[in-house]
Order: sequence, then structure tokens, then C-alpha cells
Amino acid sequence: MNTERFQLKFKHQLLILVFLAFAINANTLFHEYVLDDVIVLTENKFVKKGLQGIPELLSQSYFKGYEKLENLEFSGGRYRPIALISFAIEYQFFGANPIISHLINVLLYTIVVALLFGLLYRYVFREQHKLLAFVACLVFVVHPIHTEVIANVKSRDELITFILVLVALIFFIRHFNYRNLSQMMIGLVCFFLALLTRESSITLIGVVPVILYYFYNQSLKRAIQYIIPMIAVLVVYLLIRFSIVDNNSHFINDITNSPFLNASPYQAFATKIFLLVKYMWLLIFPYSLSFEYGYNQIPYIDFLSFKFIFSILIVFSLIGLIIVQFKKKSIFSFSILYFFITISLVSNFVIDIGTPLSERLLFQPSLAFCIIVGSFYCINLKRYRIASNSVLISVLLLFTLKAIYRNMDWKNYETLVLTDVKTAPNSVRINQFAMNIFLSKSNQENNQEKKNEYLKEGALYGEQMLKICPDVVDVYTNLGYVYYNLNNYEKASELWLKGCEVLAKKEDASKSAEIFSNELYRLGNGFSEKNKIIDAIVCYRKSTELNPANTEAWYNLGGDCFLLNDSLHGNEAWHNVMKLSPNHILRIDDFKND
Repeated sequence: MNTERFQLKFKHQLLILVFLAFAINANTLFHEYVLDDVIVLTENKFVKKGLQGIPELLSQSYFKGYEKLENLEFSGGRYRPIALISFAIEYQFFGANPIISHLINVLLYTIVVALLFGLLYRYVFREQHKLLAFVACLVFVVHPIHTEVIANVKSRDELITFILVLVALIFFIRHFNYRNLSQMMIGLVCFFLALLTRESSITLIGVVPVILYYFYNQSLKRAIQYIIPMIAVLVVYLLIRFSIVDNNSHFINDITNSPFLNASPYQAFATKIFLLVKYMWLLIFPYSLSFEYGYNQIPYIDFLSFKFIFSILIVFSLIGLIIVQFKKKSIFSFSILYFFITISLVSNFVIDIGTPLSERLLFQPSLAFCIIVGSFYCINLKRYRIASNSVLISVLLLFTLKAIYRNMDWKNYETLVLTDVKTAPNSVRINQFAMNIFLSKSNQENNQEKKNEYLKEGALYGEQMLKICPDVVDVYTNLGYVYYNLNNYEKASELWLKGCEVLAKKEDASKSAEIFSNELYRLGNGFSEKNKIIDAIVCYRKSTELNPANTEAWYNLGGDCFLLNDSLHGNEAWHNVMKLSPNHILRIDDFKND
């Protein structure tokens, strides 16, 4: 049977792709906001001004609109006003409406798919097998690795960036074909807007000459010359960015936001090579997915590790394949080269991006895998038609089911965290999120028995955090608070005092010291209420050591000292009270037993 007889026309293929893109992700429409959605929308003070906030979004770095992070700059800084402007426009007309937000993301994804198919079909694979573009886009549409980009409202920046990159590519190729200056100008404008949406779009500078070399019979030298205007646009963008963003950002002494903080240079390099292969593995087998792969879900490895040896062999083999087939201009070498180019900026080799690995960062690089699958299918279709169709249909069905099922995990914060803590049980951050969920549930529960069940469940995740990373101060703070609510003051005190030891090793920790001081003050109050005066004094004393300006801790310390007839230390403590607050009332009667 001649399969060409049943060839679908371009418009029919396009309709199928668009329909699938919307249908597979329609179950996200009634999801809630989760994770970083608060940063870009629900609690962003500039976004919530609507259209009036646009000037501030253009003149401030990415986190300035979110009060909890406005003084924080990650390595290299962040300047992404276009995505934030889209949220401001949305907020102006719809407010914080999750249905609208998710609908926009799904619609943007369908636009990505439509543009991608048009680019591949009409401009890139125009001389290849007629089904290559369609099959590659089919795999792209159903791939579960894209779930985070679609289901997480915050990841709209990835969608907008890819749309702008695809439009820019189309117009750059049209300019190359027709030598129309307006086509080049439109492409450059789109490239500039893509840069303002997400920094990773810089890699388009590498993609353009590769496409011209592989599919338009251009010499490498001439293909590279073609991107000179793009470099000029990049320079303009960088000048604007440097004038707004603090690019000399402070060193982040936090393992959860600086994943290679505790790694030696050799361990960091070996682990990053392994992560490249881990990205490839997720494209082939997207089974155990997670929104968080931070410390210590992917442990450091060294040069003698089997994981590194295997990974470096894979990477060198792929680079060798690129070199061997470069002059032949094979689809496979193009796909591998495209993957390395588009993953380069977020691979942690160029700059520490704050996470070792993230599924959303595979949104553009995943196209390489989709093209390779499409190429294998087209190459084997004529000779092994039944087998090729069977394998492709199986892959599409499995990916589709996984994507739909994975979408459901993103329904709300609780479903996402409690699902992913099972697939990423060694992530400090996910365990912290899980513990906080149960702590919050306990605070909202009136039944004491049920409240304690939630707290004990939260304690399990806190203890897991402690095993994973005993050097993070927040582990002791939060877990101590859980035990404090369980009325296990001894355990809470032990954790907080241990946290004080960890804290003493860190620089610029005044804010954390103040938090610990307040927690120890409250813990001391708990001991006092149970008439455990000596334990209370220990907590009050440690509280004043951490924060000498804690007036109430000094006051209670003095009062309890007087109860034990220790007038020397009692007077000393109350002397400090009067120094800090001369009008403070001192009453020994406050500390007498009823």
C-alpha cells in the first residue's frame, strides 16, 4: 500500500497539531496558582498595578516587584520585563484569575506548536521527507517534559520566548530568501523582545547560522556573517540590562539557591556533565518527573564515578558524531548540535543559574529529540512501515497519557508537592515544602488529635531534610517549630540550639539570628508556663546572645533569675532592659507563682 496516497495536507496536519496541543492540556484550565506564580502575578506589586505598573516593570529587575525577594539578586541578575508586562495586562482586565491565566498559557502553547510546524514544514525541512515536520511536531506536542511550562503560570516566559524565537527565525529565513530589509528588521525586533523575555534566547545567535549551513547550502563563514546584526541587537540589550540589573550580584551562601556551593571545582564539572546526560535521559524516558531537582536530589559526583565516566563518553560520542557528519549535513548531527546550543546557557557551565536541573529548561532543546524521532520514523517508514507506525503510535500514546496524568499533579500546591516529594525524596526544598504544608494544615485544624497527626507527618519530612542537609539553618528553624507545636519543647530547643551552632559558621546572618532569638524567647515562655524555670533561663539567655536588643527576653530572663534568688544575674538582665527601653515597667510580681 502506498502511504503517499493518504498524505495529509499542510492545513490538516496543522489542525491536528493545534487540536492535540489544546486538548491534552485542557485539564490544566481549572488549576490553582502554584509555586512562583506569587512572584510574577498574585503578589507582585508592579504587576498588580496593571497597565500603570508597566514603566516600573521596564525599569526594575525581575524580583523587585515581589517584596520577599526584592533585595535578592541571583548570579548574573534577572531582567525579564516582557513576561511580567503580559501578567500586568492580564491583571488589568481579569485580576488574579487562575482560569484565565491557565487558558492563556494553553493558547500560547498552541501558538508555539503552530509556528514550529510552519517553520519546520515550510522553511527548514522543505527538502526532507514530507512527514518529518509533522511527526517531529507530534512528538513535541505530546511530550510530558513540557508539562511544567504549560501548567505553571510563571513559566509563561518560556512560551513567549519560544514564540518570539520562532517568529524571528521565520523572518530571518525569509530575509535570506527574498533579501527584503523589512523581513530582517521584524526578525531583529522579535529577537530583541525575546531577549527581554528570557536570557536563554541569546542562543538564537547560534541556531541561525546552523540552520543556514545545514538547510540553505551556505558556507559556515557566510552563515556566521549573517548574524552580525543580531550581535548588534544583543549589545544594545546588554547595555540596557547592565543599566538596570545589578550584575555584580552578591554571592549567595545558600545551598538551595546555589546548588554547587559545597562542591569542589572537579565535582562541579563532573556533576554538570552528568546533568547534560540526565537532560537527555528525561527526553527519552520522561517517567519520574519533578518540579525540583535541587540539593541533594542529584548528589555531587567526581571524576572516578561511573556516572561521570559514562556521561563523558556519551557527550564525547555525540560531539564526535557532530564532527563526523558535519560536512554531510545530516539531520542527526544538526539535532545534536541544536540541543547543545540551546541548552548551553542554562547548563550551569556558563553561569550558575540557581538550580542544577529543571524540566522547563528543556522546552526549546527538546525539539532536538523530537526531530531525531521523526527522522528515524521517516527513514524506516518505507522499509518497515508496520513496525515504524506501531512504535510511533506507542510512543505518542504513552507520552500523551503521561502528559495528561502529569498535568493533574499541578492542580494545586499541595498535590504537586506531595506527589513530587515521592519522586524527588532527597530534595531539601521539596521536603521543606511538604513539611510546611502539614504545618499549615495543623494550624487550620481545630481537632487536637488531627492537628498532632499533621504535625507528626510534617516532622517526618523535616527529619528527612536534616538527613539530607544538616548545614541549612532553615532546617532547624522549621523543624524546631514543628516540635514546638507538638509541645515537645526539649526537642525544639535542641534543634534551635543546633541551628545556632550552624548559624555561627555563616556570614551576614543577623536576620536569621533575630529569628532564632525570637523562637528561643517563645520557647522560654513555654518552659516558664510549665514551671521549668531553669530550662526557660537557658532559652532566654541564648535568645539575648543571638539578639542583644531583644528587650522582652532580657526582661523574662531577669524575672526568672529573681525567682531562683539569683539577684546578681537578675539585676544584670533588668539593667539591660532599662538601657534598651528606659520606660519599661519592671515588676517582680509578674513572675511569682500563683
